[in-house]
Amino acid sequence: MKTLALLGIMLCAVVCSAGCFFLDERPAATVAPTTVPVTATATPSEATVSTLEPAAMALQLSDLPSGYIIRERADIPYSDASQFAREKGWQKGYKVSFYRMDAEKYDITSISQQVDIYHIDNIHLVDSAMKIIFDQAEDDILAYGNDTVTVTELPFPKTGDQTSAYRIADSNNTYGIMRYVVVFTDKNVIEAIEMKGTTTDYEVLKGIAAEAAGKIQ
Repeated sequence: MKTLALLGIMLCAVVCSAGCFFLDERPAATVAPTTVPVTATATPSEATVSTLEPAAMALQLSDLPSGYIIRERADIPYSDASQFAREKGWQKGYKVSFYRMDAEKYDITSISQQVDIYHIDNIHLVDSAMKIIFDQAEDDILAYGNDTVTVTELPFPKTGDQTSAYRIADSNNTYGIMRYVVVFTDKNVIEAIEMKGTTTDYEVLKGIAAEAAGKIQ
């Protein structure tokens, strides 16, 4: 019973921070429309803009190793997007999280994904616009670092147009929880995928990110 109770506490610690990288922790004071109107006029450059809903690009259980179950799947309301994201044309987003718990092996691990789509006023400038958003996402992750939390950039296979991956380790953590995050952009989409828990596998995370990138169309 003590083991199950401890695993329950650890599960909360593992999954409670899923999908938070591009969202402001404080909700906006007013509720705005959930989408931003997009000009319907077609141009040759629209090949650089995703035509799918964010939910259609979300990871599925079949993309993960066996043993995981779904914890949450939900659209992201406009009011939850950060002020920076809204200013840069955040249009819509989706988040999904999964976890695996094995009491016998003392294992709790979560995998979470956030998919955000931006409306770029001038789609000829989509690459430069998404670089600004990507840079901010990196800054948000680096901001986790402090006297006890170490954020280390790691090599990662090129995924999409821009890719960065980080390991986040807290020396005060007593449960052996490790956290890895990969952020990448493709077209007007930016994604963050996190693996966090007592048993993490960086190579598995690479494969999951490749599956996620392959869903962007």
